[in-house]
Amino acid sequence: MKQLIFLLFIASFLVFGCVEPPVVFNDAQPTGLEAKAYFEPIYRGVFQCESDSGIVYVKAKTIYKELTYQFKTSIAEIDSLEESKLTDGQLWIEGLKDPIPVNIEGDSVSGALTFRDTLFEVGENQVLKYFRGHHILNKRIDEDKWEVLVLSVDYDLNLRLSEAVMPEDLSELEKITPVKDISTEDKSQILLVPTVAEFKELLKSRLLFQECDLYKRLKLPTAI
Repeated sequence: MKQLIFLLFIASFLVFGCVEPPVVFNDAQPTGLEAKAYFEPIYRGVFQCESDSGIVYVKAKTIYKELTYQFKTSIAEIDSLEESKLTDGQLWIEGLKDPIPVNIEGDSVSGALTFRDTLFEVGENQVLKYFRGHHILNKRIDEDKWEVLVLSVDYDLNLRLSEAVMPEDLSELEKITPVKDISTEDKSQILLVPTVAEFKELLKSRLLFQECDLYKRLKLPTAI
């Protein structure tokens, strides 16, 4: 895949690539616990994402990731793509707010593109709760449907992110909490409505929440 086409693909994914998770909850979890306004200081800092080498910033109320791509292409390739345009030493890509400064040598065009993706921002539709030593990240999908992630800090002060995955054996999950199948023709999905005690058991059992990424700390917590 040519570099510029790859960057166009990444840009379109960030704009249009949201996919609902296979497991959702009826409310921000754990139900009934107060929402928190800030990430605890020990969670804050600068990290490197193990899965894609992006740089992750955890601030007081926001988690975002930056991915930087060095690219080299040709004027001919840019002109051949409707989604890109070269004007006055700047490359415009459809879906990106700002142009990319580039170096032009003959027919060669090079530059660096940094994508910023906000992973979580504390607010009405993204609710943070503390529970049993973890930060629970709740993202509202619609009125009665939430994605729930678990962020944990380890002994080396790295962060571990876990997501709810569809268990192979739903009967084991049903022993902990009721399961409602809300699948459609387009996707398989279940809805959970756990009590606080049941949510505690879900965390403890590791049946539902599985680690999906590791953020290795680059800088110690600061007042950011």
